[in-house]
Amino acid sequence: MKENIIKPKVIKLGFLGAQNVGKTVICNQYLGLGFSSDFLATIGQNKLDTKYKLQNGEEIKLILWDTNGAERFISSNLTAIRMVQGIILVFDVTFKSSLNFLDMMINGIKERLNNPILVLFANKVDIDKSMWNVSIEEMHQFAEKNKIPLFETSAKTGKGIMEGLSYIVNEIHDKKSLEINNNIMINK
Repeated sequence: MKENIIKPKVIKLGFLGAQNVGKTVICNQYLGLGFSSDFLATIGQNKLDTKYKLQNGEEIKLILWDTNGAERFISSNLTAIRMVQGIILVFDVTFKSSLNFLDMMINGIKERLNNPILVLFANKVDIDKSMWNVSIEEMHQFAEKNKIPLFETSAKTGKGIMEGLSYIVNEIHDKKSLEINNNIMINK
C-alpha cells in the first residue's frame, strides 16, 4: 500500500537588493505584465500572489514579496519577509555597489531568517557588456563564495527569469516536502 506524500501548497519568495536593480520589473515580467521603464519605486513591500505550475505538473500558490531597496529599509524588509522559504537576491551588472550591497543583505538573512534557499539574479544583462561594471568573473566569485546559484537575467527581455524562478521554487518544494514527510514519520 502506497503512503500518501504530503506536499506544500504555498511557497513564499522574497526579492531583495539595492534600489533600481529591477526587482519590481522582474516580478512584473514573471506575472506577464511586461516591461516598463516608467514605474514608481516600491514603498515598503508589495505582496503579489499568483499560481505556479511545478515541474511535476502540480499547481501551487506562489507569493512574491517585492521589497524597497533603500538601505534604511533593510531591517524592515527582513522583518516583513521573515516567513519566506526562498530569497532572490538581485543586483544590477552596471552598478557594482549593488553587488556589494548584497553582502549586507546576506549577513542580515543569516542573522534573522530561518535558512531560506537563496539564488542570485545578475540583472540587466541585456545592456552592452562595455557598460557593465561587474565582470562575469566577479559575479561567479560572489556566487561561489556565498554558495548561491547564479542566473543572468534581464527584466527588460525576460531572459533567465523563468529559469531562476523555476529553480528556486522547485528546490523549495522538494525541501519542504521532505521536511513535512520526515516530521510525519517521526511523529508516527
